[in-house]
Amino acid sequence: MEETAAALEQITTTVQDAAKRADDAGKLVEKTRGGVEYSGRLMQDAVQAMMAIEKSADEMGNIISVIDEIAFQTNLLALNAGVEAARAGEAGKGFAVVAQEVRELAQRSASAAKEIKILIANSGTQVQSGVGLVKQTGHSLESIVIEVQEINRHVNAIVESSREQATGLREINTAVNVMDQGTQQNAAMVEQSTAASHSLAREAEALNRLLSQFDLGSREGAYASGQGSSRAA
Repeated sequence: MEETAAALEQITTTVQDAAKRADDAGKLVEKTRGGVEYSGRLMQDAVQAMMAIEKSADEMGNIISVIDEIAFQTNLLALNAGVEAARAGEAGKGFAVVAQEVRELAQRSASAAKEIKILIANSGTQVQSGVGLVKQTGHSLESIVIEVQEINRHVNAIVESSREQATGLREINTAVNVMDQGTQQNAAMVEQSTAASHSLAREAEALNRLLSQFDLGSREGAYASGQGSSRAA
């Protein structure tokens, strides 16, 4: 019984340790879940920021288109002004120079606008790709959150089960200890009863010897009395 109690005590300690480890694991999973959810919120913020950048890029593209159109119209006006200056002859030479410079400026503006438009288009493509990646990452994080929540549910179930097992084992261990104490008390009572039986047996044996001696003495007295009577006759 003592060995059983010791074994149960060891099992109880092991289960309690397992329950503590499961509880620690549950806390770690909960912390991980919080981190993943926070990362998910950051991803959502990043998506919103990239979408805002994409919108701004579209607006900038529209502005560049207007600038390109203005440069085109300015180039036409400068070209027409150059034609008119050529018709004016000597009087229009100075104006022709200015018209040529305006035309060149318009051409440079148009070229710069086209380059900026290309850069904005490329940036828009990269932003769209980034938005797609961030959204995909966000979906992955959502899946991870769901999985972590499921793991957390299982870990909590394990923790609760371990606690119940530990409680049950403690109750069993207590009952076994009570039984062990009862067994020890019964053994002590049996020993006392055995000792008392032995003592009674010894006393009975002594009494029998006394009775035997008494019976033998009585018989000898009766025999002696009979012999005396015979002799007198």
